[in-house]
Amino acid sequence: MKTVSQSQVALVNARQELKDALERVKELRVKVKNFRLDAAAERALNRSARAAEREERAAARVAKRAAKIAAMEARLAEMRMRALASKQVRKANRKASVAVVYTPEQIAELNKTLGLVEV
Repeated sequence: MKTVSQSQVALVNARQELKDALERVKELRVKVKNFRLDAAAERALNRSARAAEREERAAARVAKRAAKIAAMEARLAEMRMRALASKQVRKANRKASVAVVYTPEQIAELNKTLGLVEV
């Protein structure tokens, strides 16, 4: 059997253990709360980063469309100018074909290689 003093000591020890456990629970609650706040801040940061990426992609799409529209408008303006030009101007603006100009020596060499001229 336990004596009264031993029971009192056991009771004091049990109360101290309970107080320590409650302190640990409080500390854990604070840590969990801080962790939740950190996680929420990280989620908000990720959300803002994703929103910035979406805006960047949207701006790139808009810029690409604007470039296409500008190119089409320039082409349309050029076509209008061509259509409104006189026949003489249209003829003058035709693209010349690429022509190769041979020297007389090159012509003679080609004739020899093709067998058009007897050597």
